[in-house]
Amino acid sequence: MNLHEPNTIKVRLHKVNFDRALAPVKVLVTGDWHVSPIVSERQRDFLKQAIENTSPDVIILQGDLVDSPIELKRDTSLKKLYSNLRLCAKAAPTVMVLGSHDYITPTKPPKVMKEFSLLHWEKLCEKTGIKLLLDEWYETDKIRIFGSFQDVPCVIANKKKWHENPGVFLEQVKNYDYSRIEPSKVNWFAAHSPYLTKASMEYLRQFDIMSFGHTHGGIVPKGLDELMEKLHLHFGIVSPNMAPFPRHTRTAFRVGKSTLALVNPGMVGAQFCAPKITQAMNFIKAAEVSVVEVNGNEE
Repeated sequence: MNLHEPNTIKVRLHKVNFDRALAPVKVLVTGDWHVSPIVSERQRDFLKQAIENTSPDVIILQGDLVDSPIELKRDTSLKKLYSNLRLCAKAAPTVMVLGSHDYITPTKPPKVMKEFSLLHWEKLCEKTGIKLLLDEWYETDKIRIFGSFQDVPCVIANKKKWHENPGVFLEQVKNYDYSRIEPSKVNWFAAHSPYLTKASMEYLRQFDIMSFGHTHGGIVPKGLDELMEKLHLHFGIVSPNMAPFPRHTRTAFRVGKSTLALVNPGMVGAQFCAPKITQAMNFIKAAEVSVVEVNGNEE
């Protein structure tokens, strides 16, 4: 077994009800695949199993699908990535947002490859039938999804250092067009990094559901995560570019009385974006997908 990837899969099911007339919809959320030479094609088996067991109406890909934009040049990684993307698109309408690893190298200093990466992601999405959302909406008869693109200033403080920048994200959130939010459908906001400040959540509460990835579950060893789940504890020990003991690194929680916030722990453990002493703990975590079943009151 490759020690850098899980050998089991966990599907976290979240049921949410809204007090208005809505068609039921089931959404599968997955991300943080970090496709690279150290991630095997077994990842596709996990995805296939999760999709077959849950039969989603819509699939949302939460970003960091490759470990580095360099993988978009590597034939072996492209083969794995295409297989995963095609699997999702054949199962249900699929949308994706980009994470920082999808267009910036995880190196010191980081290298921004935005123009190169966007071109390749657009081609991949066109080829597989997936909708890439760059501050755009996607709509079905049951759901409206806004996909946020967290651009370079959100993740890089300067040319030499990665940095989480919630203030930049807040300015983006303030300027988004919320005019397409309306109560006859489920309104969903998707972005990669959970910049869950009080100010940003006040804006995002206009949505019924907001979903994120990035955290890799907060690096909690298998077994302890199950105990924490029973105790309704959602924090982790450490997470990429976040302070120690980050909050809300897994599962879902309510923001106010109406909005559900979901943080998907991802398909692989944190690799080189966390202290070495903690990395081994997360390699034994399960590959995880989140499934949200949404229902409303019948009229």
